[in-house]
Amino acid sequence: MIIEITAGGRPPFEQIRTQVLAAIETGGLRPGDRLPTVRELAANLGLAPNTVARAYTELEQAGAIITRGRRGSFVAPRDAD
Repeated sequence: MIIEITAGGRPPFEQIRTQVLAAIETGGLRPGDRLPTVRELAANLGLAPNTVARAYTELEQAGAIITRGRRGSFVAPRDAD
């Protein structure tokens, strides 16, 4: 998963959230795929861990990902249509 943060415009947490959702919708991320840890992604992007944590929290509230404590965050299973 490649996430790019651009300066200006939308806040970084929103850029992360929309890029993860786009990757899920296009099949770049599939149900059960593990996401990078908050600290790992924050370090890779040069952001504060709280910024990534906020994006993950919003994704979890939207039902796009699930967090399993210390095991990490994963793409949530899709509901059958």
